[in-house]
Amino acid sequence: MKSIIYIITSCTILMLMVSCNQLSKEEQEFDTLMQQVIDVHDEVMPKMGEMSTMIKDLESKIDTTDAGKSYAKAQKGLKDSYDFMMEWMGDFSDKFPYEKKDEKLSPEELASQMKILLEEEIEVKKMRDQVNSSIQHAQELLKQ
Repeated sequence: MKSIIYIITSCTILMLMVSCNQLSKEEQEFDTLMQQVIDVHDEVMPKMGEMSTMIKDLESKIDTTDAGKSYAKAQKGLKDSYDFMMEWMGDFSDKFPYEKKDEKLSPEELASQMKILLEEEIEVKKMRDQVNSSIQHAQELLKQ
């Protein structure tokens, strides 16, 4: 009888250890993905000043000619990208408030947050690509 109780207790402890390790792995995956999303943001953030400067530089070149319309289009692309970045940051801050970053989440909450974070990864990459594309286009026009 003692050996059965010992086996059941050992199995229970083993199952708890395994489940804790799985949760830890999920938390680690979440943290890794969060860092990847933040890294993309940190890659793009320094470009905001450059975008503002180019928006101003393009303003003086806008007129009713075809070339002027190209400058206006490039400026609009920069403004849209700038707005996309600002909106993404606000939305991300609402979904993942900094003051709650160290809170322990239940497995269900973690799964829900992971799903949202996967969506944010896609969105931040779209934002990065739009910013880079609009900057590249504006730089090409301004070199002419």
